[in-house]
Amino acid sequence: MRALLRRGRPGGGRTGLLIACGLLFLALPAARLTPPAIAGAPDVGVVVDKLQATCAKTQDLSAQFQQTVSYRSLNIVREGGGSFMVKRPGKVRWEYNRPEPRLFVTDGKTLWDYSPADKQVRVLEAGEAFSSRVPLSFLAGDCDLRREFTVSAVEHAATRGSTDLMILDLKPLHPEAGITRILLEVNLQTYIVGKTTAFDAAGNTTVIALTNVTLNTGLSDRQFQFTPPADVSVVNPAKR
Repeated sequence: MRALLRRGRPGGGRTGLLIACGLLFLALPAARLTPPAIAGAPDVGVVVDKLQATCAKTQDLSAQFQQTVSYRSLNIVREGGGSFMVKRPGKVRWEYNRPEPRLFVTDGKTLWDYSPADKQVRVLEAGEAFSSRVPLSFLAGDCDLRREFTVSAVEHAATRGSTDLMILDLKPLHPEAGITRILLEVNLQTYIVGKTTAFDAAGNTTVIALTNVTLNTGLSDRQFQFTPPADVSVVNPAKR
């Protein structure tokens, strides 16, 4: 979640929020969609259409995540994990329980960045907090991948001719926030995106693996509000 915030403690990668808060709407079961009855792997366009159709039907989502960030120049790998909830339009609750507790929550207007260890919460306007417009467009209901990316398939020994897995390669049409490429691993039996990998301009990568994905459970708006504890300092950074 720290990924696409314009300011904040480093360590979450530069691309996590784009994946989790925008493209995560594609990481959903497509049980109502029948896989194409064709030999071998389906066409890339068919897979994209099915993901977008499911995205359009989704109003809320919750899941567990495992995040791995690799810093190429430093030869450092950092891991984290936790849970998130998302509700349209624009509501996100992204909570790390490792390597240390950290909470990011927005009601679509205000974003709270709470660090229990620092006893501090930063309060920003949601529109100012994100360095890319892509997550906000997906959260608002725009599921058109082709509007933001060129989409192709990646083939290697594990996926060539596979009827179970396709890796979609997304390259931004309008580069933002240093993002140069995103990979989505799509299960072709369930049409679930189980893993995303994002690359920034420096060659760093952010991998997010999703588990326990549930959708359209009617998440309460109260879960996307935050009241700072009495013993923490509240910081309101100046607008850019």
